[in-house]
Amino acid sequence: MSKKILGIALAVLMLLTIALPASAAIKATSVEVRGTVYDNGTSAPNAASGIIARWDSYNFAGFWYDLKDGLMSENLTIISLSADNRTIAQKGVYYNTTKAIKQYEVNGANASLVVEQAYTSGGVKTASGAGYYYKIGWQAEPYVAINGKAKKLAKLLIEQGKASSEKKTLTVGESWDIGGGWTLTAQSIDAKASPRQAWLVLSKDGVKKDDKVIAQGSVYTYVEKSIGGESDTPIFVTYIDSVFAGATSDMVQLRYTWAVDTSVTEVKGGDKFGVFKVNDAGDTTLVLWNEDSSISLSKDSTVDLMGNMKFKVADNDTARFYPMVTRTTVGTHEVRGEVYDNGTTAHYPNANQASGIEARWDSYNFAGFWYDLKDGLMSENLTIISLSADNRTIAQKGVYYNTTKAIKQYEVNGANASLVVEQAYTSGGVKTASGAGYYYKIGWQAEPYVAINGKAKKLAKLLIEQGKASSEKKTLTVGESWDIGGGWTLTAQSIDAKASPRQAWLVLSKDGVKKDDKVIAQGSVYTYVEKSIGGESDTPIFVTYIDSVFAGATSDMVQLRYTWAVDTSVTEVKGGDKFGVFKVNDAGDTTLVLWNEDSSISLSKDSTVDLMGNMKFKVADNDTARFYPKVDYEIAGAVTGTETATGTAAATGTAAATGTAKATGTGKATGTGTAVATGTAAGTEAAQTATPKPTATAKEPGFEAGLAIAGLLAVAFLVLRQRK
Repeated sequence: MSKKILGIALAVLMLLTIALPASAAIKATSVEVRGTVYDNGTSAPNAASGIIARWDSYNFAGFWYDLKDGLMSENLTIISLSADNRTIAQKGVYYNTTKAIKQYEVNGANASLVVEQAYTSGGVKTASGAGYYYKIGWQAEPYVAINGKAKKLAKLLIEQGKASSEKKTLTVGESWDIGGGWTLTAQSIDAKASPRQAWLVLSKDGVKKDDKVIAQGSVYTYVEKSIGGESDTPIFVTYIDSVFAGATSDMVQLRYTWAVDTSVTEVKGGDKFGVFKVNDAGDTTLVLWNEDSSISLSKDSTVDLMGNMKFKVADNDTARFYPMVTRTTVGTHEVRGEVYDNGTTAHYPNANQASGIEARWDSYNFAGFWYDLKDGLMSENLTIISLSADNRTIAQKGVYYNTTKAIKQYEVNGANASLVVEQAYTSGGVKTASGAGYYYKIGWQAEPYVAINGKAKKLAKLLIEQGKASSEKKTLTVGESWDIGGGWTLTAQSIDAKASPRQAWLVLSKDGVKKDDKVIAQGSVYTYVEKSIGGESDTPIFVTYIDSVFAGATSDMVQLRYTWAVDTSVTEVKGGDKFGVFKVNDAGDTTLVLWNEDSSISLSKDSTVDLMGNMKFKVADNDTARFYPKVDYEIAGAVTGTETATGTAAATGTAAATGTAKATGTGKATGTGTAVATGTAAGTEAAQTATPKPTATAKEPGFEAGLAIAGLLAVAFLVLRQRK
């Protein structure tokens, strides 16, 4: 009887473990990952003799970095910049990348699990099997140096870590689209063999490349005989974690899967990649220079370097710029700050022992924090002032977060000084009922907010802030509604093309309820002022500009620009309030200061430490203390077929030891067993606009799920007890 109870317990635990929600991430349609800002000499990353600015994997999150082993590869270095900081001379910037030996995850989990044709840790290739390969960053993407040659590069498609969430379960007959044209099919299993076995078929672009019967607990390696002029190269690896024979379906569970693309880039001296030409292409290192021409860093430009790497330059007379890459693929993208590394090559961001600062992150060196490149505005700081000797514990009151409001010009006023916003501020901070051009912006928990009526302690989420780019214009046909976010919708009710200037009748609604409607002339600003919000009066919360009104043969349209809107949910921060690990020490109209007043913070190996909101520390799985602050962004996409459920599954019905629980649409699981979500989850959301609203009361994730587990186990125990 105890075995049955144990079986039910395990089944229920499996169900709830699969269904527990993942860590929150900021919803986005694209993610800009930037390096430390160069700000006209005020901030000159890694400046030294003969070096104007230098970015590596420590201070540019776009470059490949291995936190566990502190491995890095890429460098971007400016050595010749004009006096006005606007021109990089010929041969004034170089990019170099060096291969690094990296352990396969499967070998790291168990040293006896080896990969055919792999390398030893000392770099010796072993046909019978070893645990290492050569990895290299290239154009801000992770690649594999084929047969250890840096000049022969294949894109790394997948590299699963040891987390349980990275396991992949295939039912018999199911195919896994790994990427790059690779698919792996679980053909069948043999549950009677000891150990159990799975028959796997590996295909590329629909053509079978290999099929093997692999025992549970073994590594499957596919070695390509010839690729990129190299022989006997492992290009696919996976580990058979378990083989399961069920009542209705059989499954195989895979871990530590690793695969590379079969398209190999061979880099040769003299080859051109973007603005760079290859100066040296060796087996160990690649060096590229802007040999043929200088590079202009003109105002308000985005300068292509190579691949997805670019310089983004401020629209300002002061020269400010940073390197960046943009991520657009579906999935979760980490945006990290500068790395704290207590290893052999120690690196302590903005440390100042004399001032008692162990490490400090601001908007210059942590891309998660709000930063205004145009005006060089920033707000947030995260500072460690008390770290234990082993770098594993931040003492009570050992880390503080502070954020300060910054006066910011509305984009519409920046475009034309005569275009003003009702109840806005002058550049000197004086509120003007008739109209002015500024408001107070503030970073809060690594997201942009508005300080309501200039008070830092009263925060409303900034939902949209359109810039001056033509691509940011919004065109509405008459009768069409625009879902702006946060419950706001704007409807173009009608137009009057005979008026001079032409006019548009706009209706502004919140959560389906009309808040305002106005007739606005072309070339004018429409401001909606909330009479009372968060205890403050006469606050502008919606702004747009009527760029043009068009009367067509079949439809009429209005084109809007510089739209700006905030959420109506206001967070009032008060002294003593708790946000994650922090408690508010000071809540003023200008600045907020929070400390970890109540407890120390452990930076234990291989941990992700929640700070507040989406802010976290990520800590290396290594005896050497390495960590960095980060926020995650999630780019959504269509999910079809059968996927592991990631929402919260509510279990209903009896706690039977058999059966399969399927979550369809609503994510509610009936029965017990393995939760499977079917159907299609689709859609993308506006970047940084659909985030959880901050609250002063933080919930411990998984608490309700824990109660559900306890309840289900209790039901199971009572049911079986009654059968005795």
